[in-house]
Amino acid sequence: MNNSIKQSNLQNSVSLRLLRFACNEKNLLMFAVCATLATAPSLLADQAITPVPAKTAVTTGKTAPASLGSLALVNEGARLLAAGETKEAEAVLGQAVVENPNSPEALYNFGLALSFNNKFAEAVQAQLKAVELKAQFPEAYLALGNLYLSVDENEQALSAFEQAHQLAHNEHVRRSALFNKGTVLGRLDRFLEAEMVFSECLALDPTDTSPAFALANLHLRQGNYEMALGWLDSVSNDFLLETSFLRCRLQLKLKDAAAASKAFSEARKVLDDAKGLDPEHRVELVRALEEMAKELSELK
Repeated sequence: MNNSIKQSNLQNSVSLRLLRFACNEKNLLMFAVCATLATAPSLLADQAITPVPAKTAVTTGKTAPASLGSLALVNEGARLLAAGETKEAEAVLGQAVVENPNSPEALYNFGLALSFNNKFAEAVQAQLKAVELKAQFPEAYLALGNLYLSVDENEQALSAFEQAHQLAHNEHVRRSALFNKGTVLGRLDRFLEAEMVFSECLALDPTDTSPAFALANLHLRQGNYEMALGWLDSVSNDFLLETSFLRCRLQLKLKDAAAASKAFSEARKVLDDAKGLDPEHRVELVRALEEMAKELSELK
């Protein structure tokens, strides 16, 4: 799977932590598990936000009015973003915007840097300006959608993701926008539409089973526990930690003490063996494990 910068959550403080977290789809799904175990909310978005280098536009053989200095700053800022050096990137890209305030690439990358540095309002304005200057800019719509999603502006997020999906010029952007659209639909309790979108994601790339995990979460929220387990069985071993926790939750919901006990032991073992987890995230998982242990004791 592609490694990329991804973002989203229900609360601003948590979303901003995710905005700063450079991760892959596996990491993002783990955040979804934590949220599900705690309060069974909607899914988290799976978004790949990639820096976009500036290119010198050519019109009738002439260079666009952007200065070479501005172009170099945008490309350096994009490089810093890709390396996770967000504070340095914000400074460089801020200067690029000053030099050329009409560069959509500068504004888009500047918006990403602002997002990762907890500056939500400024990030939204940067992305809005980027799409105003360049209507055919799916990456900016994708970033804008996730900014709205992070503070539960779901209708605006849905509109942005639909725009990103419609304008997508490659399969990666198209699938990211589609997955996020499914996430928003789930939050809006439009479950049938969300299921159709996630199923379409699976059809686009059957080797990526993260939409199956999303479908399992959707059915958990609807109380369709057996169906959720069925989808969970189709999730790849890449998400072993996520699926082990969710499987335990589902078996507890089904009040199957023996199956729940087995799933709990597996979840605990997988967590103990997990390497490289974010420390805060590990604390959340330990807390979720404690809650499940309590439920399991009551079930027995």
